[in-house]
Amino acid sequence: MENISPDTCYTEDFIDRLNNHNFGGISDYSNEIFLYHYVRLQEFSELLKSSDCSRVSFFARLLDRSLFIRANAETGNQVPLITRILTTFLSFFVFVLSFFSIIFLAFVLPFYLVRRKEPGSTLEFDADRQAVFLIRSKAAYQKCRLSIDRAISAVTLVDNFGGLNLPGSSIYSVIGWKNILRISIISAFHALRDIRNTLIDGRVMLGNTCALALFPNYVKRIAHKAVYESCLDEVILLSPCAVFYTGDKDDRFALLQTRVCHREKKELVCLPHGLEYGFRFPGGLAGSTFYCFTPEAASFLNRLYQEDKFFYVSAVVDAMYGVDGENQSAEKVECICFFTEPRDPEINYLIMNELAARGVRFFIKLHPLENTNDYKSRFPDIEQIENLDEAMRSSVCIARKSTILLEASRRGVKAIALLVNNKDRAYVMRIFPSLCSENIFKAFTFDELQDLL
Repeated sequence: MENISPDTCYTEDFIDRLNNHNFGGISDYSNEIFLYHYVRLQEFSELLKSSDCSRVSFFARLLDRSLFIRANAETGNQVPLITRILTTFLSFFVFVLSFFSIIFLAFVLPFYLVRRKEPGSTLEFDADRQAVFLIRSKAAYQKCRLSIDRAISAVTLVDNFGGLNLPGSSIYSVIGWKNILRISIISAFHALRDIRNTLIDGRVMLGNTCALALFPNYVKRIAHKAVYESCLDEVILLSPCAVFYTGDKDDRFALLQTRVCHREKKELVCLPHGLEYGFRFPGGLAGSTFYCFTPEAASFLNRLYQEDKFFYVSAVVDAMYGVDGENQSAEKVECICFFTEPRDPEINYLIMNELAARGVRFFIKLHPLENTNDYKSRFPDIEQIENLDEAMRSSVCIARKSTILLEASRRGVKAIALLVNNKDRAYVMRIFPSLCSENIFKAFTFDELQDLL
């Protein structure tokens, strides 16, 4: 497949068209199919309108190949019949293999998890339990940490299936030898339902062949989530009066938790672990109450989904960011810090070169996923700040599209979103509504940035 960048797609018109859909979403995977696959399909279609490329490499991933063929069909390009037939046949073949693998894994996974269980860790029935925190990532734990510390009669349940090491009990501690066969059978039926519903959502959003090609990527995910759902059912039975809290906001676990809590008439509060998307997801966003990072985001999401469950409460957001009076009054260091991003690093390089050329003295704080040596070799004279708290004490924080901007503004730091390419502008102005906060300065050119400095 021709190497073509999707960055040029992200215009306001393109985002409006992404949100102009009528997908209902019946599976817990509907949001993920939309965000990771339907959006990619639309990127391909948009790029093909201005490109003469209609060929796809045989060595491309099966799903990407299927999406590219579908995009060609939508834009009126011809794809050889033999290519379409082979892709459809291969997609059906991998779907059949995936189907049996998912059912088998969903059934045997509880037996694997119960063998990992620590002695005496079984979650007990507690009629007085007031709160249950469902934690699946370090970022979610950080956003919920202060609420966990302040909660009375609460339990923190960690999804440690992948080895996540955080304070709390494993949600799989509800599995015991007395109920393991029942949980395994129920999990297998959950997986069967998920396969059916995911196939339906995939066909509606992507077409038949692409829907079949999805499943190799979801074998472990569907089996894992099916067992998680069986365990969550047990947790709800053991916590009849509790309010549930989650850091998941729009993925399959967020929709699962929302669906189960709604069915059992339990309140589910979402303290999102990351920025809220401005895409209108087919399955909506998590919870019966969803706390947003800014009033602008709460207003935007209530309009987008025609709901009234999105709220902005300053004290709640401060707790999510771990910001208190001491943080806000901490002495600032008179310096400029640029926070880089792992995606599109060439934009980071462009910004750093331009700042250096203009004689701006600045430090950089790299994202944890970036390699320090890459920047040291390119910019040996620019000093890196290793510690995040130290970087956040800078009097000016510059970033492209990051939660850093929100946290910096809440700490009383001058936060500037530097938006020198179309994709970053679209993300800040249309995709991440929280970054539209009036507390974040926007610079669309380097001249505007210099004026702000």
